[in-house]
Amino acid sequence: MDMDWVALLIPIAGIVGGTIMLAILVAPIMLWMRYRHQLAKEKVHAEVTNPDNEKKFGRLTERLENLEALIVRLDTEINTQFERSLSMGRITTGANPAGVSQMPTTFMNVVSALEGRYQVLKELGRGGMGIVFQAYDKQLQEQVAIKILSPLLANDTDALERLKREVSAARRITHPNVIRIHDIAEVNGLQYVSMEYFGGTNLRDHLKQSGHLSVMQAFNIASQICDGVQAAHAQGVIHRDLKSQNIILNAANQIKIIDFGLAHTQQQQGLTATGLIMGTPEYMSPEQVSGKRVDERTDIYSLGIILYEIFTGKVPFTGSSAISVGFQQMKDPPPLPSSINPQIGGPIEQVILKALQKDPMHRYRDVNELKQDLEAAINRPVVPELQQNPPVASIPVRSRE
Repeated sequence: MDMDWVALLIPIAGIVGGTIMLAILVAPIMLWMRYRHQLAKEKVHAEVTNPDNEKKFGRLTERLENLEALIVRLDTEINTQFERSLSMGRITTGANPAGVSQMPTTFMNVVSALEGRYQVLKELGRGGMGIVFQAYDKQLQEQVAIKILSPLLANDTDALERLKREVSAARRITHPNVIRIHDIAEVNGLQYVSMEYFGGTNLRDHLKQSGHLSVMQAFNIASQICDGVQAAHAQGVIHRDLKSQNIILNAANQIKIIDFGLAHTQQQQGLTATGLIMGTPEYMSPEQVSGKRVDERTDIYSLGIILYEIFTGKVPFTGSSAISVGFQQMKDPPPLPSSINPQIGGPIEQVILKALQKDPMHRYRDVNELKQDLEAAINRPVVPELQQNPPVASIPVRSRE
């Protein structure tokens, strides 16, 4: 088959596949919309004898309306990304579109491109924005981490803008619990960031191996995360993608927060105007899922998810799709941490649940408050069950409503 026809059919197949996927998602919505009017008419004429049925109907309607909103946003984003790809020449009828890097980011290509200054040692990991390598910096004479932007994303002005924002934001944060950024540069067509190398494993993998942590281990890690996030917030930086995978833990139980690729300064707006949902669904705040404006409290919600995870060994919300998890983040209360790990005391549970409030106004106003309440909960003496003492009132978590 002629190569021009192959090049033409590949994007068409992708569009058809995307359309089918969207149709599968939208079909339940169309069925619901078809019968919703009739259900409403029957509800008006029916005699309401059970208040519980009224509440269930209201909750069902609200969930379906939220699903409609998410589907609309998904459809808009697919169209926007498709139009952007067309305008940038990524989808084309030619066999070799001009202006788009054809160089794959292989280990040998990276070694060759960076050999003037760096000795690339090994790949450390891959993410949505690129690949991270461990390397030796011949000028600084120390090991560093090199984050290389994917060649496909390197031709995307938005991706480059996010990469520059990562460096700009992280350079303003000087704290032992935040990875230090060295430089941003381009060589032989590769855009990259060099940063401090911190040996260890990400917290998610550590928890998979060991399960939930002891109360004191969990508090030690949580305290360090709070300190790092507070340092970022003090510089006006919101991480927006806090998760256990972005926390590196070494053998000495020291942590560092990495990947400010989605960091967002309060002074910069409009870089996600297309409505693209940025973040990881299992750790995203309800306002982030629904595309609303976010502030520091979205990081506090994500921090609450991490606290839940280190004290129980699992995240509170999981599902088969991002939409399923997003629904839970917006509407469902998390299972009580103590139902998973009975060793968690009531005061610790209250701190976690306050951080996970759906309404940002009901969460902690800043990370320092959360850390102070968590420390008070940890240090509070536990009365043995065999003692016949009167019950002690729960920890007075400060209200900021």
